[in-house]
Amino acid sequence: MKSVFVTWKDINDGMWYPVAKLTRDHDGYRLNYTKGANHANFIPFPRMVDMAKVYFSNDLFSFFQNRLLPKNRPEFRKMLNWSGMHIEDYDELDMLSISGGARKTDQFRITPQPVQTNDNTYSIRFFTSGVSHLPEENLERIKLLRSGDTLSFEYENSNEFDCNAVLVTTIDSQKVKVGYCPKYFNCDVRELLDDPELTEYSLKVTQVNLSAPAQYRLLCEFSTKWPSGFTP
Repeated sequence: MKSVFVTWKDINDGMWYPVAKLTRDHDGYRLNYTKGANHANFIPFPRMVDMAKVYFSNDLFSFFQNRLLPKNRPEFRKMLNWSGMHIEDYDELDMLSISGGARKTDQFRITPQPVQTNDNTYSIRFFTSGVSHLPEENLERIKLLRSGDTLSFEYENSNEFDCNAVLVTTIDSQKVKVGYCPKYFNCDVRELLDDPELTEYSLKVTQVNLSAPAQYRLLCEFSTKWPSGFTP
């Protein structure tokens, strides 16, 4: 069983809200709305207007299917490579999770549900955001990164757009900014890093995509111990 969340951005306050959960098991797919859908400005998905209902489908709902590149499109292979995936083990929910399923016409993102592994680990993969706004020297530093390189998180409490902003930086003396943690993971990351049980964490470069658009330039993986009582 695998689940992803639909997060929605309210353009009035700029905040992200988890509004629905999609789960796949051996019977197909099911979708239910979450508490975030009670936001006054949120509008239910087409043909899914009853927010108290659980919806079932043998195939992926069109809302999600329309956020995936068709396999016959040339761009599909590029996106597959940028996401560190292979056609042999291609998974629609994994692609939605790592790409975010973004469309220019709306304010939705698809994010994975973090799962506590057998070895008690919290782990997420993400593309750093905000790369297109970085100075040229920062972009040049990204080009020098290699798979497996260690990075670091830093809080940016003074950020005027997001008081929970979390920077991703290099670990050398310059502490070069190479992007941000996606907004919808900020609260998880901050809670984990502030947990007294946490003694260390791992933030590493998965791959650098030099030919990709800025939003897919730097793929990272964050993992740490799952503290007792922690709920993502």
